Amino acid sequence: MEYKSLNVSAIGEKELINRIINKNNMNSNLSFKNYLGDDAAVLNINTNHLIATSDMQIQSLHFPKQMSHFQMGFKVVTVNVSDIAAMGGEPIGFLLSMAIPKMLKLSDFDEIVDGVIYACNYYNLPLIGGDTNESDEIILSGTALGKVDKNKQLLKSGFKNGDLVAITGKLGLAALGFELLNEFHGTDNDLENLAISKALNPIAKIHEGQILKNFASSATDITDGLSEELYEVFDADHLKHSSNHGIKIYESKLPMGEDFIKLSNKINQNPLKLFFNVGEDFELLFTLDKNLVDDLAKLMDFYVIGEINDLNKIEIVYLNGDVETLSRKGYEHLK
Repeated sequence: MEYKSLNVSAIGEKELINRIINKNNMNSNLSFKNYLGDDAAVLNINTNHLIATSDMQIQSLHFPKQMSHFQMGFKVVTVNVSDIAAMGGEPIGFLLSMAIPKMLKLSDFDEIVDGVIYACNYYNLPLIGGDTNESDEIILSGTALGKVDKNKQLLKSGFKNGDLVAITGKLGLAALGFELLNEFHGTDNDLENLAISKALNPIAKIHEGQILKNFASSATDITDGLSEELYEVFDADHLKHSSNHGIKIYESKLPMGEDFIKLSNKINQNPLKLFFNVGEDFELLFTLDKNLVDDLAKLMDFYVIGEINDLNKIEIVYLNGDVETLSRKGYEHLK
């Protein structure tokens, strides 16, 4: 029987696991290969804090139909590494659990694994274990481990009045890309191609996180939309510090270019909604002392979009000067 016509059920779970181990040994130049196949991985993290995060991706919810199986594998690593980046951590290991239909083509299975291994090499973390099971659709669940200096880990809280609110890059491009994928099948427009690439090939900001651990007073990654992440920062601060901290965002400071606004309007989408409410950009939201801006600017690009105050609410100041409470309309599971 030809390879391309084989389904995963033709070789069974044990052989699929061996297939992952063999692919990893052949294609990864990272350590801990020998732990694949053991009951658990053993990692020495010395005097650092261990960071652990887990994120599940479900085909019908998280993978656009245009996304290849390779891109699915890469994305499940990215979404987990993004959490490590948000805490200023260095990734040190990745575990992959996958549930797949028994009639999935073996070639598609191999593409998923290739995407995972390629991403692990890209982010410089070894694939150290996982599990396989059966499901009606593809479900990829990753667990990323990282380490961070004990005195430098970034949390969602920790800012003070007067700190600036910033993001590591432009937002809304992935959201725009998803909309374009729903409406168009091809484009020669540079911005459209960039937006589609953002939707299909997300990249975690691990380098920026490593820099920010020496500058930021708090940080989180932007996966569920900027408005949702701002409220999570707000809630975390109030829960831990019982403070009256508030956040004010300025529309005039948002990095939305004229081309982005025109393209959003062209496909009948509100550019502010794409910027605030959709997510999947995997940029970092962070706060920092205003006296550190110039020093940080020498090391990385970022955009200051607001400030921390003592008004105990989250507001947006529009271009016309109107001020209103920012709506919390980010993506939320189980709703």
